[in-house]
Formats: sequence, C-alpha cells, structure tokens
Amino acid sequence: MEMPDTKPLSGREYSAMLSLFAAVSHYAELYPMLNRRAEMVPGTSEMMKTVQGETEEVIDRLLGTIPQNKLLQMKADLKNVRLYIKVEPPGCVSTVDMTSYSYVPTKSLNQLLAHVIEHECMLCDKTPTEARKCPYRSMIEKALVHDADVKDTDHCKYSDLALGIEMNMEGDAV
Repeated sequence: MEMPDTKPLSGREYSAMLSLFAAVSHYAELYPMLNRRAEMVPGTSEMMKTVQGETEEVIDRLLGTIPQNKLLQMKADLKNVRLYIKVEPPGCVSTVDMTSYSYVPTKSLNQLLAHVIEHECMLCDKTPTEARKCPYRSMIEKALVHDADVKDTDHCKYSDLALGIEMNMEGDAV
C-alpha cells in the first residue's frame, strides 16, 4: 500500500479523530462482553470481529494522513481518550423542552386518553376555532399515535372521540 499524502489537521478534524478513535477503542472493549451472545447467532461473532478489524484499519489509514510532528502529539493524546455514553432510564426526561420524550406503555396511554376525553371532551361544545386554544386538545394531539376520525365538523374533533375508545370489563382501553 502506498503512503498517503499528509495534510495539517484543523481543530475540528483533530477532535473528530479523537472521538472516532475513542469509539473504535470502546467497541474493542465491548466485543469480549458481547461475543458469547453474538455466538448464539450464526455468523454474528465473525461479523463483529470484521467490524472491529475494519474500523481499526480505517483509524490506521487516517492516522497515516497526519504530519509526523502532529501524529506524535496525537498518539500521546490517544492514550488518554475514552468514550463515555450515558443512557438514561426509560421515562426520564433530561430537559424540559418539548423535544424530549418519555416512554409510556400504549395500554396505559390509551387508558389515560380515554379518561381525559371521556371527562373533558365528550360534552365539549367548542367550535373547531375555539378548540384550538384548549390545553387538552394539544395534549391529546401529541399523545395520539393516529389521527382522529372526525365526523362532526361543527365541534371539536375530540368531542365524540370517546365513542371510539371502548373499555373492557376491567376498565382497560381496547
């Protein structure tokens, strides 16, 4: 294999190289812990080993494009690079903005929606224009995974939705 040309690194490239090296190193640390599980599926252990080998080769090739003086500094830095991944438990929200999500079982969500719609929306006589300001409407729209089947265009689209969510004998939404 011929030697690649070298080129000075920008700060962003340097940071990206360190991050990529950390990810590849972390994968190498995880491989032994997951190998026994991977052996349960034919070909998966070999595939994981191939991924590890290929990503290490990519790192080696990329390091070959870095000028020698910078490479010595980077190799010293690479010894201290670690990747940390924080996994939050389901249901925890890290921020208060509306882009955060939590996971709720569909059955529980349907029960809650049925209760809100039954007690707040069923007898609602707001027009569609008035209903746009309703706090329940925006919560329901965000929580429903499907569009409401609108039959009455003179009132809020959720005013008769309670008929579509039936309850079984134990009070579970079906």
